Amino acid sequence: MGQVKDPVCGMTIESATAAGGRVVHQSEEIYFCSDSCRRAFEAEPDQFVPERHEPPFTVKGKVAAPKFGSAASGGLEYEPGPERHEEH
Repeated sequence: MGQVKDPVCGMTIESATAAGGRVVHQSEEIYFCSDSCRRAFEAEPDQFVPERHEPPFTVKGKVAAPKFGSAASGGLEYEPGPERHEEH
């Protein structure tokens, strides 16, 4: 896996030789430089895990499409909708 960042102290470490070991949090492996950093994380993991945001696209089958309002949408959300006619 290579180099990873300890979420508690910010130190960059090698995942294979992480002195503090690793923890699986929300199906993600997190590595630590020391036991004290690992214990701090285990006590309050939400303090150290960044918020996750939805990707700016959706995937259905093999097709990926930008979500409205995302930078990749090309501004389509600002285009006028279909022309509307008043009924008499």
